[in-house]
Amino acid sequence: MKKVTYFDVEWANGKNKSICQMGVMCENYEDGEPIYPESNIYVNPEDKFDEICMQVHGICAERVADKPTFPEVWKEIEPCFIKSIIIGHNVAGADLDALTKALQRYNIDIPELYYVDTLEIARTFVPPFAVENYSMSTLCKYFGVDIDTEHDAFDDACANKDLLIALANTYHFSIDKFVRRYSPNENFKFVQYVSNPLLRKAISDFYGVIQGISIDGNVSNAEFEYIQKWKKENCQYSECAEVSEIIEFIDEITSDGVITSDELHGLHGIMTKYFQTLSSSEITIATQVLAGILKGIASDKEVTFDECNELRKWLYKNEYLRGHFPFDRIMELLDKVLEDNQITEDESSLLLSEIDGILNPVATIKSQISDVKGQNVCLSGNFAYGPKAKVEQYIDDRGGVIVGNVSKKLNILIIGNMECEAYAHGTYGTKTKKALELIAQGCPILIIKEKEFFAQVK
Repeated sequence: MKKVTYFDVEWANGKNKSICQMGVMCENYEDGEPIYPESNIYVNPEDKFDEICMQVHGICAERVADKPTFPEVWKEIEPCFIKSIIIGHNVAGADLDALTKALQRYNIDIPELYYVDTLEIARTFVPPFAVENYSMSTLCKYFGVDIDTEHDAFDDACANKDLLIALANTYHFSIDKFVRRYSPNENFKFVQYVSNPLLRKAISDFYGVIQGISIDGNVSNAEFEYIQKWKKENCQYSECAEVSEIIEFIDEITSDGVITSDELHGLHGIMTKYFQTLSSSEITIATQVLAGILKGIASDKEVTFDECNELRKWLYKNEYLRGHFPFDRIMELLDKVLEDNQITEDESSLLLSEIDGILNPVATIKSQISDVKGQNVCLSGNFAYGPKAKVEQYIDDRGGVIVGNVSKKLNILIIGNMECEAYAHGTYGTKTKKALELIAQGCPILIIKEKEFFAQVK
């Protein structure tokens, strides 16, 4: 055992264990030399804070409001967890449980994890009469290990390293005997929670779709089929209160093969009720609603003047979205096509094409790429091909230039297969958002799926 990662987290609430701070130290166990820089990371959990948790660690929502979210942080620390032994105190039941919940919440693949639990080691060797309990603070006091600040994730990770050394020096055991393979805790309550981010997106999206469909008060055959399709795709959540009533109402209003304007109004009322209970950030929800409105408008393959006018009214009411893709692009298009107070057939086709590009941002190409030599290439998301380092090496071997950020100088943005799946739920990566904004400004950036890239590049 050489590569180890001392790991500790603090979370915002006890229900979901949404991480608000992480302490990570990855080093060579044999000589203590760091493999990656130490990390004391504060995280915006995008979740509520429990009072009891704030009393324990002193972190509140305001303190982390401007901090990166978990997916942004994970991209930086993932190498610490690959082919490494994770070490912590009650690390499986607490820290790795929180980590895997976060990974599942954001639809990120869980790597194969192995761990050593200092709690298990202490219970094996430290006599029960010698200590009041087996908490880390008690054990650290017993072995003379200092903790700078209790319940600070980084300080706890540092103290846990010293505690492991003290245990090993006192009891002379083989650390390898305590290595365990981690299996995520898949209880029913957590399965419900994992569903919630997807469910929130589904409800936000559908709420927008119904708004888009309601603009003209009529439900076309294509819109009728779209509503039925949504019901079918979300029946898996029918045990959740947020979905069961919606599905039952859809069954009721579609039973005769027609949805009247009154029935559509009733569906919109139900969607509004549940939409108002969502707990995601205001910008996230509004962006998902906007995507839904665009789907609703485009679902019948026609964009009318009334639809454009109502969409622009919605945008004016939600101007705080300026600067967040795709608000600016849509507003620019609407101002242009509504200038003469009519929508021509060509303008309708243009809008449909633009909406399709917004809702489906990743290009599917046949032969646009044959060589990456000399091209600036950026990677986004997790790749089925392997770790990013492996993908980067593949591109480097073929003369491509790997860049870390999206800028006007970028030629190709490759989206990992794992991230492509997230687009179905209305979630764009930050790099994709930036690339789309630059494309709208005229930059010739190609956004391509991992699968298509490897199929075409020489």
